[in-house]
Amino acid sequence: MRYPKPNISQGYPKKLTMNCRICKTTSPLFYENGRRFYRCPACFFIFSPDMVSNREEEAHYKGQWGTAEPGSWESKAKTLLNVVLQYCKPESILDFGSGCGSLSKALNELGVPTTSLEPMIHGYLADQSYTSKFSAVIGVEVIEHLPDPFAELKELEKVLAPGGVMVFSTLMTNAFVEHPQAQDHFKSWWYKDDPTHVGFYCNRALDTLSTLGQYEIDVFADQLFAIRKAV
Repeated sequence: MRYPKPNISQGYPKKLTMNCRICKTTSPLFYENGRRFYRCPACFFIFSPDMVSNREEEAHYKGQWGTAEPGSWESKAKTLLNVVLQYCKPESILDFGSGCGSLSKALNELGVPTTSLEPMIHGYLADQSYTSKFSAVIGVEVIEHLPDPFAELKELEKVLAPGGVMVFSTLMTNAFVEHPQAQDHFKSWWYKDDPTHVGFYCNRALDTLSTLGQYEIDVFADQLFAIRKAV
């Protein structure tokens, strides 16, 4: 998939280091292509502080709605539900960052009550007042958009029922992030070119998140992971 070169209209100063968005370790500049990307030397989280405007972000997201192949959401719903079932019986699901609601619709059709939460439609998580907590939270291609992932996970914990699970799908950097030529691999990695993607995960970054949040985290095929509170 190809994306247009990002237009970071506000510009940015040259800054050779920034604190990691997960563990706060001083992280050197790793790559530039119109945006700056930093790689944490401790947890290997790759992140960018450069974000498009709210207007550009909304246009980008809505431009992707409705572009999925027929039947793809049903397949995704079954895959995600099978992962959730490894941890709990889902009596209710929160579809976090639900977009136009196609996944929520597919999950509801599978018999699992699912609530959509799309900030551009419903407002942010902090704006909601749910009457009960959810057995599971699912975020499909969402967590890479979050500028402060640990803070968002703590907010999601507040709406998660005891024993519940959070499941996120995103492409991970395990295949190259610690490679001596990691920059070359990252340069050709299409996933970074989406101008709304600001955080890229690997197993080491998730290990750090698990320590910070007292979580148990399982990774599936370098593109999906499940998070739950450690007992």
